[in-house]
Amino acid sequence: MATSSTGETLNLGVVVGFDGSPHSQYALRWAARAATRRNTPLTVASAYLFPYSDYLHSVAPGPDDDVSRRIADGMLAEARQLLEDDGHQGEVDYLAIIGDATAGLVSVSLDAELLVVGRRGLGRFWGRLLGSVAAALPAYAHCPTVVVHSPEDVERKAGDVTETPDSARDTRDICVGVDSSAHARHAAVTAAHEAKRLGVGLEVVHAQPPFIGTSNVWYLQHHEDLEQHTTQNTQEFLTAEVEFLKEQVPGVEMKPTVMRGAPAEAMIESSERSQLTVLGTRGRGGFTSLLLGSVSRTTLAHARGTVMVVPMVED
Repeated sequence: MATSSTGETLNLGVVVGFDGSPHSQYALRWAARAATRRNTPLTVASAYLFPYSDYLHSVAPGPDDDVSRRIADGMLAEARQLLEDDGHQGEVDYLAIIGDATAGLVSVSLDAELLVVGRRGLGRFWGRLLGSVAAALPAYAHCPTVVVHSPEDVERKAGDVTETPDSARDTRDICVGVDSSAHARHAAVTAAHEAKRLGVGLEVVHAQPPFIGTSNVWYLQHHEDLEQHTTQNTQEFLTAEVEFLKEQVPGVEMKPTVMRGAPAEAMIESSERSQLTVLGTRGRGGFTSLLLGSVSRTTLAHARGTVMVVPMVED
């Protein structure tokens, strides 16, 4: 499905999906910085499937493939120019995917360290709103997926000149959501490594849903003790989780935070104050057969900052 411009086998490193949209341009710059921090190659992937040729393409390649390839190559040339203008010095490879963008990026994620996309793209194959590609990739990718929040995601009021911080100068913490699941712990270790690369702190967040009170006198008398006991258990859990992370990734300043509310609400709020919010594909709740849990899906859809989703670890 995917071919390189040179026909050689690539060490894909950090892969970024690019379609020329403002969102993908911001994602390209984010991915270039990430590749530099990791000392790994950057692979720019562009996908195109000629409109209305889905069925014909599935039967046999045809002239539409040539048109699709020329369009994808044009997008890659644009990306190359942007990187040159930005002075990116690292190794870069360019990958044309002829076919569905999501399927193509999932395929290349097998050989990638990190997959990066913007929240939205130009059209059908790169998504709308959150974007079909950005929404689907975290559930199926074989490596961590980063959905980059760009200035275009911020609705500005008239006269508002507030800008999203440039990640190259961003000193805000990374935030990771944890529960008692193995998926969340794996995501937390990944977040700690990323914080160390960036030289920033790590905020370890656990959401504690509020108690629903009643007018029953007995319940009210016991409510405070029950809530206090639950809060103490949560703080003990977070303290133990932070100690584990410090052993795994020393040298990172970590802060445990208990947030009152539903987990997705807590992570959406956290995404506004952190430069990167990290989640596992799913936690300990819901149906274990789901590829992407409700908290991750909701956070991705409504996040106010860049989000990384770390795939589950196979037993």
